[in-house]
Amino acid sequence: MFMKEPVKMSGSFVMERFGAFDFAKAGSGKGLKIEDLHFTDEEMQMYVDLHAIANTSPYTVVETMSLAKAALLFRELGLRHLLVVPKTPYRPPIVGILTRHDFVAEHIHDLFPSLNPHNFHSASMGG
Repeated sequence: MFMKEPVKMSGSFVMERFGAFDFAKAGSGKGLKIEDLHFTDEEMQMYVDLHAIANTSPYTVVETMSLAKAALLFRELGLRHLLVVPKTPYRPPIVGILTRHDFVAEHIHDLFPSLNPHNFHSASMGG
């Protein structure tokens, strides 16, 4: 719901207007894409209140935490996203977001081709 002013709506108001289907992830990637959406200039100046559906206490890690420790958190807690916060103050409150894709060996090797993929695989297998 677009609003001209930033106003926090109650959760009950949002739940009356929207259902779980409105926020469901489209299956097989054939759903609506961002490119399919068209907004007027006026709509682009409006606000969307996400308070009623946003997780207000997400799991976070400090940017200096090792990827191995973050991967362990993902596995143990069954996370889909993990917010990365700065180690020092006076910076943006969120400096990154880790997703499951960030822990896939092929993705890491694509980012860092100098890494030996055999070492990465054997390390993940505990050897």
